[in-house]
Amino acid sequence: MGEGAKGKNAAGAADKGKSKGRIGRDGFPIEDDPNRPLPNRLGKYLEYDLSTLKNSKGGFLLDNEVEDPREKRQREQETELKQKRIEAMQKQGLLNDHFLSTDKRLNPKCKVCGSQDIDFTFHKVFSTNVCAKCKHENPEKFSLLTKTECKEDYLLTDPELRDAEILPHLLRPNPHRSTYSNMMLFLREQVEAFAFSDEKWGSPEALDAEFKRSETEKKKKKNKKFEQSLRELRRRTTTNRWHQRKEAEHQHTFSQDSFVNAAGQAVQCCSECGLEIEVETF
Repeated sequence: MGEGAKGKNAAGAADKGKSKGRIGRDGFPIEDDPNRPLPNRLGKYLEYDLSTLKNSKGGFLLDNEVEDPREKRQREQETELKQKRIEAMQKQGLLNDHFLSTDKRLNPKCKVCGSQDIDFTFHKVFSTNVCAKCKHENPEKFSLLTKTECKEDYLLTDPELRDAEILPHLLRPNPHRSTYSNMMLFLREQVEAFAFSDEKWGSPEALDAEFKRSETEKKKKKNKKFEQSLRELRRRTTTNRWHQRKEAEHQHTFSQDSFVNAAGQAVQCCSECGLEIEVETF
């Protein structure tokens, strides 16, 4: 092997040794520049701006924290409404277990299809045996009505709706706001049976006649109120115009001293509008 080849191999070995010396034990290259940036050994990571974070205090109320009175009152109202729902459920037996007899002939059955898989909420609250399938397939009988719907569509009164012996109801949280009164739900079948009975309207036709009469009475009251408001508006407008005319009337203020005008007459002049009146001097 020649000297040139030997020199080349020696240079290559030196470069190889030099490059191996630049690799650290962690596998990252070691640079000679002391101001070099540190290598990224963390990989990908998310950077958070800690200045935007809020201390939620872990959801606990501290002793030195001042509670907002409105939030406190809201929680009290929610707790009170929830307690009323629980008391109603206990009274109706919804919190008790449902026991079925081993003899299938003694178990309640659906009044539509005869199935024993009935809805126990309807069974205990409304004393109606119906399964979930028949309940959804017959909304004209087993749908639930709110208190407002009963008052507007069937013209029932508050005392009648509050009487659980006449119309049992189911209490549910108000969907509009948690602090509103509990929602009272009534079974359509029972509402129509009471509304069309002799105790109330007697028939659907009588209810329709009463509904038309009520709507006509509402329109009359609305028109009467509108006419009264219109008369009041006209009266206020007329009064304002009269005051404006009175305020617009000019009161002449004549000077105490008279003078002789171009016609040779002794006159007094208004200091505001310049009106002249003839006066006699003695």
